[in-house]
Amino acid sequence: MTKIFLTGASGYIGGDVLHALATAHPDYEISVLNRDQQKADQITKAYPSVKIVQGSLDDAAVLEAEASKADIVLHLAATGHLPSVQSILKGLTSSTRSKPAYWIQISGASLLGAPEIASKTFGEPTSLVYNDLDRAANIRAHIRRYPARAVDNFVLDVAARTDDVRTALVPGGIIFGPGRGPVKGRSVQVPELSRVTLQRGKAVQVGRGLSVWGSVHVHDLSGLFLLLVEKAVAGDAGKYWNEEGIYFNSVENDISFAEISQRVAKAAVEKGYIQNVDVEQLAPEEADKLTPHASVILGTNARVEARRAREVLGWKPAQKSLEEEIPETLQAEAERLGVSSKI
Repeated sequence: MTKIFLTGASGYIGGDVLHALATAHPDYEISVLNRDQQKADQITKAYPSVKIVQGSLDDAAVLEAEASKADIVLHLAATGHLPSVQSILKGLTSSTRSKPAYWIQISGASLLGAPEIASKTFGEPTSLVYNDLDRAANIRAHIRRYPARAVDNFVLDVAARTDDVRTALVPGGIIFGPGRGPVKGRSVQVPELSRVTLQRGKAVQVGRGLSVWGSVHVHDLSGLFLLLVEKAVAGDAGKYWNEEGIYFNSVENDISFAEISQRVAKAAVEKGYIQNVDVEQLAPEEADKLTPHASVILGTNARVEARRAREVLGWKPAQKSLEEEIPETLQAEAERLGVSSKI
């Protein structure tokens, strides 16, 4: 029986991936890391066969022990927690195995915005588009230029030096849509833009709002993780992993954050929550006061061509577009906040 150790089950992405795995493959033996009993109870209620491992990302011994027992580790709880990935690697390499172990690591699209973060240039456009199929070396070189991307660099180090652990790095973008996980179903960018719009009575953007991140529905993203797990279970090697194992996943790649804010404002006006469609430009430091890290997650660029997942894995995203989802996300935020329509 395939043994999987997953972190982040109580989160938005990790919870949705858990749903995809448990639904498609009830035969997998899945263990998840969790430190909160209430959340653990929610996970157990939804998936009685999933084993709860008590602990946090700082519990090195727990992570090492669970990784040592797993065929596949999906680390979906954090993109920047270096001690946890060090513990996972130690566990994956501590036991004698008859076949390679697999490690699938979530990352963030902000890795592509590192130059803008360093120069504090937010809300500006770029013509640079990253291709993960025939320019994977360029992506690795980009990551190497920024040591602050410690986890990404650590995974690249593992990929370059050993075949005993096969890795895949999956940088997300704007991930949207209702999550199917047992604990958290709310994403970040569009819900936060909706919240701020509803609470201020006006939509906002960072600077000129001309920066662009690619976007993907969370169900489609989970489908990509599912394909990677299935390749690992089959023991497929080569082109799927390690130095070739970087998987972008954006379906749309040309809608700016200004346009997203405009669509949020339009939906809010049509539903009677605000009076006009004006969008207020905010300085990065102002935006950060409204939403944590807003200058980065709403003001940098991460334009990608997600070719590897489609052409190598056979990934076929099928969910609705970001534009289609925006009115539904706005409505969900209004209901969550208890905001009433004025029409």
